Amino acid sequence: MEVKNINKSIERARSGHTFHFLNTKYIGLDKDTYTYKYELEFSKECLNPFKTVQGGMIASAIDEITSISVNILTEDKYLPSSTDIHITFHRPLLLGKVTGTAKIIKLGKQIVSIEGKLFTSSGKVAASGLHTAVLTSTTNIN
Repeated sequence: MEVKNINKSIERARSGHTFHFLNTKYIGLDKDTYTYKYELEFSKECLNPFKTVQGGMIASAIDEITSISVNILTEDKYLPSSTDIHITFHRPLLLGKVTGTAKIIKLGKQIVSIEGKLFTSSGKVAASGLHTAVLTSTTNIN
């Protein structure tokens, strides 16, 4: 994959507010496992009364990294329009930086399935998700 295509996808992601709210950073692609890696940061606005990251914020983070990964893989030709997202919470996430991964399970002609994971600062899986979406051409997006 060419660097210019990755940069185009990251610029597209920057045009959304979730990217900035989560302070999302694309780290790279592990070519051995075809896993996209990210760093995200949860601010105090993401915390619930238990002082852990609220579940909807975790779902948003997984949605964000899986969507960016589809756009990178398709060389900015498609964005996923979610049809379903299942999140499993394994342990709480705390305020601050976390690592996220996304792996495309199946890229079809119209539908894509992506696995996303968020990890605690100590590297333990905190949440995993399966994201299914309809591929939407970026030519239809202003």
